[in-house]
Amino acid sequence: MRSTDSQKLKRFFDKRLVRAAEKMTARGVSFFPLGPEPQADTWYSGPPAEPKFTSLDVDQCEAALRDLWQGQDLPELAELASEMMKLAEHLEVGEEENENVSPFVYVMY
Repeated sequence: MRSTDSQKLKRFFDKRLVRAAEKMTARGVSFFPLGPEPQADTWYSGPPAEPKFTSLDVDQCEAALRDLWQGQDLPELAELASEMMKLAEHLEVGEEENENVSPFVYVMY
């Protein structure tokens, strides 16, 4: 990763993600308990009832993230979907065209 990429990530984290987290915290949003609940009969919680994971094309990701977060009443995150996708596209690592077989590939005969 280039230093400019690190700077972009840090700037996004500091200026956008931290601010979104502060807004959500002020609204009382909690993603998971920070400790056990002593009065609870059990600490087990079942799997989420949301739809199963599906494959998306790159051009569908932004809308899917925005819709997911809007549906979860997380407008602070939903408004970051576009910027997050632009950042992801910028940071995407392309595959190198190489005729040599990677030493990390296990060849079976």
